[in-house]
Amino acid sequence: MTENIERLLSSEKERQRLQAELEIAREVQSQLHPRAIPELGSLRLTTLCSPARMVSGDYYDYQTVGDSRLVMAIGDVAGKGISAALLMATLQSAMRSQLRHCEEASPIPEISTARLVSNLNDQLHASTSPEKFATFFFSVFDDETGQLHYTNAGHLPPALFRGREVQRLDVNGMVVGAFPGVPYGESCVRLETGDLLLCFTDGISEPENAYGEMFGEERLIELVQANLARPDEEIVNIIVESVREWTAAPELPDDMTLLLARKV
Repeated sequence: MTENIERLLSSEKERQRLQAELEIAREVQSQLHPRAIPELGSLRLTTLCSPARMVSGDYYDYQTVGDSRLVMAIGDVAGKGISAALLMATLQSAMRSQLRHCEEASPIPEISTARLVSNLNDQLHASTSPEKFATFFFSVFDDETGQLHYTNAGHLPPALFRGREVQRLDVNGMVVGAFPGVPYGESCVRLETGDLLLCFTDGISEPENAYGEMFGEERLIELVQANLARPDEEIVNIIVESVREWTAAPELPDDMTLLLARKV
């Protein structure tokens, strides 16, 4: 009995230690997400990241470049837990390092989304194991022209809502970190007043109900269309509550991340 009690006490101490380490990791990761929404003329951002566990493998970021451009990114790292969170931190660090290099090279830096994602892919592949990869959507919005240049590396296509029309943005490259020297394309779309760009991870579209049916991208798009006139914060809350009701599960099956950009 004494041995069993000692074994239980030892297991409990180890559990508490791991719990404390996870809490530290959660706090560190929370500092990696951007804190302040940037003020940039005509674009308004609304974001949410709700981890399924204490730490998340989902990634979103935004940063102003100069006086008139805004970088926006969203990604989903393969796996969950500490391993995915570490790769998420590496992804953020690599992307911001690339942006700093662009800004230092020129007072008005030219940012090629395809070249940046290609460099990011090679850097991740060189510094991580082959099974570690991430889907990644990277874009640059120019407030003066209204143009959004983007490269989508295997991520779920963001949806652009314009009135009753919905346009899915291109996927023009494979996931980052899996293979070196992968070519990536670059696309461009002009945002108009009233447009809403919805970026999301599969934790929004793939949760299943009790019958094994996924929430689905079509249901997500219909939900946003029906609530397009509402404030963006309400749209985010409606999406999250709808997914939770769909699964009817006490815990999230996957990390849920949303990034909304509204042209005003």
